[in-house]
Amino acid sequence: MNRIKNIIFLVLAGLVLLLIPLFLSKDEPIPVDFPRLTQQEVEAREEQKQQEAQTAAQKEKMRRIYGCQTDEDCIIVDKDPCGCLIGPQGVTAINALYTLEFNQMQSRSITKTCPDTPPSKARDCSPSAQAVCRANTCKIEY
Repeated sequence: MNRIKNIIFLVLAGLVLLLIPLFLSKDEPIPVDFPRLTQQEVEAREEQKQQEAQTAAQKEKMRRIYGCQTDEDCIIVDKDPCGCLIGPQGVTAINALYTLEFNQMQSRSITKTCPDTPPSKARDCSPSAQAVCRANTCKIEY
């Protein structure tokens, strides 16, 4: 008798669970609008995501290259093949561990003609210039 009673309760519980959505639903379906994208929009979004990822990777790479903990981490390198011959914009300070990576990033022209002038006497190119670590970033001080 107890078994029959449990089966009846189980069947009734199942019916109640099946009928709940009927009582809670509206007479009309809820309208749902999904934005429709063209293939061009999808491709544009993918391209934008790729560009953002590349930009983030580039920023991370630059943070590593210019990042430091102590003054000994930093060195002065040429940003341009002509270095101080073109002035202070031709040099920068970077983390010594990333010199090879920095050089690979630079689009250096081997055939570039440098000016026939003596090296710049600007502070960044002066003999007293040295690479130091300030706020975890390599800088040139004089």
